[in-house]
Amino acid sequence: MPNSSRILRKAILSLGLLLLIINTYGQVGFDNPTRALYIFDLAKYVDYGPGFADSSNFKIGVLLGDYDLINEMGNLAKTRNRIQDKPVTVAGFKNLESVTHCQVLYVNKNAGFNLDKIKKMIEGQQTMLITEGYEFRESMMNFIVVEGKPRFDINDEYIRKEKMTVPETLLFTAIKTKEDWQNLFDIASKEIEVQKETIRQQLETIDVQKQEILKQRALLDSLDKEIVEKEKTLNEKQKVLDKQFVQINRQQKEISGQKNTIIIQQQEVKVQQDTLANQKQKIALQIARIDEQLGKISEQEGKIKVQLETLEKQKLVLYFVIFALVLVSFLGYYIYRGYKIKKEANIKLEEKNRTISAQKDEIEKQRDLAAAQRDQIAYQKKHITDSIMYAKRIQTALIPSLELFSDKLEHFVLYKPLAIVSGDFYWVSSQGNLQIIIAADCTGHGVPGAFMSMLGVTMLNEIVTGKQIVMPDQIIEELRKSIIKALNQVAEEESIKDGMDIAICVVDFEKNLLYYSGANNPLYLVRNGELIHYRADKMPVAIHYKMVPFTLHTIELQKGDAFYIFSDGYADQFGGPKQKKFMTAQLKETIVAMANEPMLKQGERLNEIFEEWRGDSSQVDDVTLIGVRY
Repeated sequence: MPNSSRILRKAILSLGLLLLIINTYGQVGFDNPTRALYIFDLAKYVDYGPGFADSSNFKIGVLLGDYDLINEMGNLAKTRNRIQDKPVTVAGFKNLESVTHCQVLYVNKNAGFNLDKIKKMIEGQQTMLITEGYEFRESMMNFIVVEGKPRFDINDEYIRKEKMTVPETLLFTAIKTKEDWQNLFDIASKEIEVQKETIRQQLETIDVQKQEILKQRALLDSLDKEIVEKEKTLNEKQKVLDKQFVQINRQQKEISGQKNTIIIQQQEVKVQQDTLANQKQKIALQIARIDEQLGKISEQEGKIKVQLETLEKQKLVLYFVIFALVLVSFLGYYIYRGYKIKKEANIKLEEKNRTISAQKDEIEKQRDLAAAQRDQIAYQKKHITDSIMYAKRIQTALIPSLELFSDKLEHFVLYKPLAIVSGDFYWVSSQGNLQIIIAADCTGHGVPGAFMSMLGVTMLNEIVTGKQIVMPDQIIEELRKSIIKALNQVAEEESIKDGMDIAICVVDFEKNLLYYSGANNPLYLVRNGELIHYRADKMPVAIHYKMVPFTLHTIELQKGDAFYIFSDGYADQFGGPKQKKFMTAQLKETIVAMANEPMLKQGERLNEIFEEWRGDSSQVDDVTLIGVRY
């Protein structure tokens, strides 16, 4: 009796599911919207095995035979964007060689693919094979249209062999026996014959239209060739323009620097010109006074002439002679005095002219010296900038590619050097089932910090890749020994201790564990909206008064956990309305607020928040911030 009631319950559920499908798809058969809906609905009832939990998305693949079906499924994925709580993606494959792993693979017999090769290719991948038009139980699920109604059969043994299962309620709605399938197939064949005749008539019409299309296509091909040639010409011109724009921008920057130098020099020349003008005004006043005195002398000379004529006429009058002699003596003295004054004025004028000439020569020398210094500074600046840019290429080449991240880890990296090269660096490596992720902050920034960062990257390659040391505390300990030895550091109280602060995370995918060790750089773990702060050891990776082993933190990871490692550049940035530091407390609040968003979007938003906070203030330090979701 219990078995009978259980069978009855299953039958009722199967009938309900069948009625739901019939009501959903009506009598239209398998057109593209119906195929897409069937594939989406059947896919959500399948148990894809234990490996499905590690998939980041739900992928539906289609071996191409009908491009309209790809578009229909893509449109459906916009509204039904999740299957079994994973985002849906739709992919089309031109041939068997291009097929990649997916949860569902659809193929229509009309596309002409070999079904045995398809089965062999997806064997062991937990991929649900859905076909249309093949024989009974040749695939996992197969579609057929009977009297305008969509039907399907299910090969349960084949599905279980591939370590997947379907609910019994779904099995009840499928075609059970080959006889049922054959009867349905015969009915479908008759319908197909009728459709073939209709299609034949349509093909005749299509042939006529095809000839017209071929003529139009030939015309379009000729137009396409002309367009391609024009596009090539335009692209070449665009490249030339781009190069010219880059050169113009570089020249504008150089001219701007030269203009600033010339403005300063012009200001200095203006001050000297004002001094020279004042001196010229004083000299002009003195010349005017001399001219005035010369005028008076000329008047007196006229009077003397008149008096001499009178003395010639009145020679007999001694009084007038004596008077004339006295007058002439007085006038001679006055003339001599005026001559002496004029001579002294000429001497002073010559001295001032010599001073002005010397000042003019000195100004010209200073102008020439400033021009030479300007040219030398421009050359040195270009030489230094070229050297730093070459150092940046070397530093970029040493830092491992982010593609070394496992595809199981969603992540972002916010990397903002203060100068062209950076004292911060990040480093990643995969060793078996372990993923190593490192964020480091070297002493200093710019070129000195870049030297330390390249030294750190080289040492990490030797420690992890060469010596196969993979635990975080052991990596930091070995790195500290290498830095002390390379820099010849000694335990002197006043000596400068070059080194670095670092955070190292190692993810063990088999054990679902996260190992962490840090030197002054902490780890933030966000789980269910709460932030857990794992503190670093308060000592750098260098010689230090406190030389104890680094602490190893072992953390059990849960699906959806997000963790973050970083340098101190983000929290130390000044900005905001009061020009204060961003601070670690505000950084924690920011991370918790956006922890549920996609990691790439978190990276973009953190960069926007940093720039908004900084505003017009200068960046104070290199910034590195890495976020990873497990």
